[in-house]
Amino acid sequence: MTTLFRVDDRLIHGQIIAAWVPHTRATRIVVADDQLPQNLMLSKILRLAAPANLRVEILPIRQAVALVEQQRSGPGLLTIMLFAGLAAVVQALADGLNLVELNVGNIRNAAGKLQVAESISLDQEEIEAVRELQKQEVRVTIQPIPSAPAVDLIALLQRKGLL
Repeated sequence: MTTLFRVDDRLIHGQIIAAWVPHTRATRIVVADDQLPQNLMLSKILRLAAPANLRVEILPIRQAVALVEQQRSGPGLLTIMLFAGLAAVVQALADGLNLVELNVGNIRNAAGKLQVAESISLDQEEIEAVRELQKQEVRVTIQPIPSAPAVDLIALLQRKGLL
């Protein structure tokens, strides 16, 4: 069962390990990314960031979706599914991911991006991805750690006139 779907461009890092894993009681992290599985060095670093008792799967998006969807119907591992960006989530939906709620933790600022929240900066493509998530009725919230209040990203973008 997947307990958390999250966009965080840092992928496996302190907030995930120290806050989200205990909160969700996750026993596995699935990183869904089409380039990362071929980057053996970065994949190894991400695996080392997790404690030994936490299973880490780094898979192309289509394979990651198949894995988590397969385990929805029976007893399985408690899973956190991580995406590096919003485009990967849209791709996962196209690949059959059944997604109701998405947590956004961090999308770093860069040239051409607009900072919309403390740790969230979006460019036009990312805003379009949020629009697609809205069309598919996915609840999108910003919540860096479980104890922080969840902020509705779609409502925030609407208030700012971006959606």
